Amino acid sequence: MFDAADTLFTTRGSVGEIYGRVAREYGSTASTDEIQEAFIRQFRHSGPLSTADEKTWWRNVVFRVFSEVGMIRDFNRFFEHVYDQFRDSRGWILYPETRDVLTDLKKLPLKLGVISNFDSRVYGVMKDLGILELFDSVTISSETGYAKPDPRIFAAAVRSLDAAADETLLVGDSLRDDVYAAQNAGLKAILIDRSNRYAGQDVHRINNLREVTAFLT
Repeated sequence: MFDAADTLFTTRGSVGEIYGRVAREYGSTASTDEIQEAFIRQFRHSGPLSTADEKTWWRNVVFRVFSEVGMIRDFNRFFEHVYDQFRDSRGWILYPETRDVLTDLKKLPLKLGVISNFDSRVYGVMKDLGILELFDSVTISSETGYAKPDPRIFAAAVRSLDAAADETLLVGDSLRDDVYAAQNAGLKAILIDRSNRYAGQDVHRINNLREVTAFLT
């Protein structure tokens, strides 16, 4: 089982860069760093998504970001524009090894799943990036109503694979929300740490998804 964003794929530039590029079309003078830092703060202080109001949830996050760094003109139009950027491969790019690794794993007697604090746009993103068909299940916070590190989203993901928790391996980039949370829910876990942020931590750590294949075979 894999986390999605920053594990299988990542943004085409930072969120601050993407938001900033669009925001400047609407009169924003905020810097990329200001937008990035405000986004991180506002995202972390928001609760889990739910299916009924996922777009409103994101609108509220983005509104608070620009309330902090300087409001832009015609916010509603801007939000529709920037929200749409993250619907497909315009906003996201696969890590170089992702597709090859998933294709190799698909040949093994395994079930592959995604578990993510994402909304329903993840299906379009994964389809456009050419990896959706490689997964047996996708479990997201906006559909379960629970977000990592809540153990209930892990339980839902395990059920979707018709698997046992102690037979399920999670690969993710967050020490707290992926590795520790998965272990607390009874799963095995591997931290993907591409930039060596967590060197020295007492967890199974890899730098590249190709190492997952070696771990399983």
